[in-house]
Amino acid sequence: MNPAILSFFIYTAILLAIGIWSYRIVERVPIAKYEKEFYAAGRGLGGIVVALIIAGGLASAGTFIAGPGMTYAYGYSWVLINNFQIFMNLLLLAPIGIMVGIVARRVNAITYLDVFKARYESKAIVVILAVLVTIFLLPYMATQFVGAARVIAQMTGMGYFASLALGSSVVLVYCVLGGMRGTSIAILLQGVVITIGCIILFIGTVVYAGGFQKSTEAITALDMSFLSPTKLGEFPPMFAFSLACMTGFFIIGMPHAMLGALTYKNTRALKRGIWMGAILVFLWTILLCMSGVLGRAIIPELSVPDEISPWLAMNVMPKALGGIVLAGIVAGIQTTVAAMAIIITSSIARNLLKELKPDVSGKEVKLASRLTMGACLTIAIALALFQPTLIQWIIFFAIGGLVTATFGPILLGMFWKRGNKWGAIASIIWGMIIYALANTIVPEIKVWGTHPSFLSVLSSVVVYILVSAFTPKPSDKVVSTFWGKLKKA
Repeated sequence: MNPAILSFFIYTAILLAIGIWSYRIVERVPIAKYEKEFYAAGRGLGGIVVALIIAGGLASAGTFIAGPGMTYAYGYSWVLINNFQIFMNLLLLAPIGIMVGIVARRVNAITYLDVFKARYESKAIVVILAVLVTIFLLPYMATQFVGAARVIAQMTGMGYFASLALGSSVVLVYCVLGGMRGTSIAILLQGVVITIGCIILFIGTVVYAGGFQKSTEAITALDMSFLSPTKLGEFPPMFAFSLACMTGFFIIGMPHAMLGALTYKNTRALKRGIWMGAILVFLWTILLCMSGVLGRAIIPELSVPDEISPWLAMNVMPKALGGIVLAGIVAGIQTTVAAMAIIITSSIARNLLKELKPDVSGKEVKLASRLTMGACLTIAIALALFQPTLIQWIIFFAIGGLVTATFGPILLGMFWKRGNKWGAIASIIWGMIIYALANTIVPEIKVWGTHPSFLSVLSSVVVYILVSAFTPKPSDKVVSTFWGKLKKA
């Protein structure tokens, strides 16, 4: 058997074993504690796992497949644009994560939407966000399966559909069976494999290309604009700035990234997660994006740019090492899918279900959780059958919608006492209307060539402030929970 295929299947077998083992752990948990275990892993995760949950959750196929694909297609301009995301962990765990973690323990928040329910005391906000999170995360998840299928197809020689089935089945097992517990254990293994794989791929690509000078000369001969930070004006500074805001700063409201803030064990774990996550995201992003650019000098006419990472792994290094690299790339993608699946499942099977049926039993929630997770993963797999050429644009669309809906309510909700449910509802509705118009019939809303999310987020924040200022204040209970000191028993 090909050494690359052998190493990949060994890795896959380990993940399947993790899923089965995690299932046994979760099944032993009493029904009363099942939701906390399934969605938050008992809120006992250490710093390394927390860092990997956030870093792996956000540094998705957009980093491991689409990032190199974009740099292969457009050159160094996208090395600059993609690396704006290195701020993600810092912002998610420092200003926002600390507040979310404190409040989550005060109100026993297990899921992402539990935090919104506690802050705004509004059924409407929970229902609206549950629907929006599902709408935007499903195509986002689909792009992850597309990326994983392309990697597996390059490595094994199987067709796209067979590769899609193989890659998705692994996630189905350890997510549906083990929940957040299975996901967290898998992420620990995946984080190690991702990091080693990125380093090996970059070194192998540089050596194969003959060094930076030779590869730069080859790229210059192909297209001089590949060396420009704006691709000679195709991606102007304001466009790059708007993407920097979306992926580096507005990202604090991303649902699947908030898992780290809900699951860390203590302050020490939180601090480790902050600096370790930032380093990991930087390493993954810069190494893979640079590999994508250098790949243009090695193979100038690749028909599908998103296939550059798997092509390099299988052609610029020994097969066994290539298998480790590709296992790492698939690992990163599976990490993201797992985090997204947890969020969608918690939004529907816990939050939405309990809003619509307050007397739902623990056994019903347990059954609904697994059925919902299986259903959302199946839908995402079905969407992946369409095989888009450059998945980065779909990923940006999904991220833009999610940050538009959540940035104002989470940021101002955590740090402004006057913010209320009316401001949050108005902010979400306004932001979604502007985002929909900018992506369809009124593209002029994308001022100065920015991404549609830029104006959508900024204007939704203004709406949040104005509406909150002219409507009733939050209850004393909310103010005490979020900003008061806990009384000793």
